[in-house]
Amino acid sequence: MNTWHIFDLEKRQVELENALKGPKADATELASLWVPSEYTSIHYVDVPTAPRRKWIDIIPWMLEDKILQDPSETHFSLIHETPEQLTYAVTSIDRIREWKRISENSSIEAVSMTPDYLALPFEENIISVGWREGIILVRTSRKEGFASKAPIAWPLIQKFLVENPSYRLSISIPDKNLIPLRLLKIARVNESKINWTFGSNEGVDLLPKELKRNLKSSLINQWSIAAGIICIAIMTSLTSVIISSSSLENSIALYQNKNVDVFRKIFNENIPATSVLRSKAEANLQRLFEQKEALDSPIIKTLRSLQSIMTNCECELVGMVLNESSVQIFIRNAGKLSKKSLKIDGYRVSLIPDKLAGEDNMVLSVTPSKG
Repeated sequence: MNTWHIFDLEKRQVELENALKGPKADATELASLWVPSEYTSIHYVDVPTAPRRKWIDIIPWMLEDKILQDPSETHFSLIHETPEQLTYAVTSIDRIREWKRISENSSIEAVSMTPDYLALPFEENIISVGWREGIILVRTSRKEGFASKAPIAWPLIQKFLVENPSYRLSISIPDKNLIPLRLLKIARVNESKINWTFGSNEGVDLLPKELKRNLKSSLINQWSIAAGIICIAIMTSLTSVIISSSSLENSIALYQNKNVDVFRKIFNENIPATSVLRSKAEANLQRLFEQKEALDSPIIKTLRSLQSIMTNCECELVGMVLNESSVQIFIRNAGKLSKKSLKIDGYRVSLIPDKLAGEDNMVLSVTPSKG
């Protein structure tokens, strides 16, 4: 939510039309307003003995002699409370209505109105002084202060310092020559300007409830509109997703049909059913398992172990006898083989002459070692 000074709204509107006499426009923006503090006075009263619910009727008449105007035409804002004392900010209702009209003609709906001295920075035991177009703004505590022209403001500041010697003075002003010499000597001076878009109103609000529009309803209406827009956006997104999904399904079906046509052209047959493909796959897997079991059988392992000694033996295989795990090989021209080392890890190997077959014929026996 934005924060404006009422004078900035008036200047903006005057460029187009007179803010006080121009046509009333509908508010288009909610904002907090700073209003000139010189139209608000601070008053103190002892806490009444009457019940709290009756204070709203009692306090205006307790302050009647101090405010010098009809209490019925004045708004009393409770800004601070202690067990013994109440602090009120008092403002003319006509003045508040004028500020409200200025804001509405500038398309601003005020949610609060705060004396502009509260825009000054606050520090404990420091009087903060600022400048607004010939008006001196003074903040003496977290919630208290005042504003007036220089001839009145400087003596009041001097008086406050005399009564509160522990306080220090900080002044932000465009020209330090505007400061009385006696204050200039003790003040911390800078040329910084007040930032009206920054600051806290400390809970001080001069705008009466009866002059506030039903902001809750306005906010609900705004949220209703926003929620409606969000719902429309969600529905649009869902519709887009559904359309995209349907389009994707159509594309998948098209590619499937193309793949079927390609399969038919290549294999000259229709794509087999899933059950047929599963059956063929299971049969192939079974065949591969059987092949693996055969390769891992003892006799095959025994034959594979002979590779190292039979390579380049220049001998001739005459016959072979196999059983579960051992093998006998009948060999001709085994002279070169007899000169080789016949050791094979895990096997017993023997090479003996074949007396029945004649000279230079041998019998090679290979048996797995036990244990």
